[in-house]
Parts: sequence; C-alpha cells; structure tokens
Amino acid sequence: MKYEIELKRIKDYVDNCAGYDIGTKLRTTEVVSYRTLYFKLAIDTTHYTLKKIGNVVNRDHATVLHSKKLFDELMSNEYFKSLEEVYKIEVLGEQVNAPYRDIMQYNKLKEKYNKLLSHKISLSTVLKSSEQLTINEQAYRKLSEEEKKVYDERAELVLKSFEWKRKDEEREEVYDIIIGEPTVTDARATLR
Repeated sequence: MKYEIELKRIKDYVDNCAGYDIGTKLRTTEVVSYRTLYFKLAIDTTHYTLKKIGNVVNRDHATVLHSKKLFDELMSNEYFKSLEEVYKIEVLGEQVNAPYRDIMQYNKLKEKYNKLLSHKISLSTVLKSSEQLTINEQAYRKLSEEEKKVYDERAELVLKSFEWKRKDEEREEVYDIIIGEPTVTDARATLR
C-alpha cells in the first residue's frame, strides 16, 4: 500500500506535467518520454521492484528495464532534465538552493509535506470506498449507539430466520411455526 502512495505521487507529478494519464496504452514518442521520466524518478527515488513501478502505469517489469536504456537520451533534453530537478527540489527537497539556507529545517518541512500528501491520498481512498456503501449501511452509520444496539438485535433475528429456512442436504426444508407466546411449549409445531 505504501509503495502505491509513493509511486502514485510520482505518477501524478508526471501526469500533471504531461497533461494526460501516462498509463495510457498509447506509444507515441511524447507518451513514452513522459513514461520514461516516471520510470527514472521512481527508480532513482524509491527502492521498489521494477514490477511494482511498472504496475502503476499498466506496464510490466520488462518495459521498465528497457526504459533504463533511454534515461541518458531523455536527460539530454533540457525540458525533461528540468522536470526531474523540479521534482527532486519541490517534492523530495534534495537540492536546496539559496532561499532555503537551513537545510535541516527545509528537509523536515518537506518530510512533513510528503507525509501529509500520503495521508491525503489515503483519506481520498477511504472516502471513495465509503461512497460504495449501501443506503442501509450509510443510514446505520448515522444512528446513535442506542439505536445501533436495537438495530443489531433486530438484524440478528432476521439473520436467524434465514438460517431456519435453509435446506439441509439430507432432509426436506423445515420451518418452525410459532403460535402465540414463545414460552408456551405445546403451541409449537414442526412441518415437514
């Protein structure tokens, strides 16, 4: 999970620079160049496997391995070289220039920034998963503790009624018919 957050941050940066999703199936020169930039940043700044790096952009490890051959050519392009430097300065805080004289303080701030960014991504994942709840599950979360207790007791009875109706492999379906108060033992009958 952690690797997905770090690699997704790199991918989002490159997507933002490119103006489109680099995970697309297109293999135009421009798309391949941005994808190669993503691979370079991921390999240089993380310790994840080539397979994990490739999975984020829907590619296998062989594609990542092949792209390593393109790194030098890509870095000869000033535009892509500057994108790499900006990522390392702005996100990772590696090359500190004049406005940031206190390197320790700057790196601590960048570390906090990266943690907050990871936390934000985690929260958005949780929010997306909560949108997939049923209407009843959403309503249940709004109940008070006392209302939840009553609901759980009633839901337990409903679930038991389903168990009573299930068929056994070796016998016919069996229903319990309760007439009157459940405390009256002679008022129960079993149908087969």
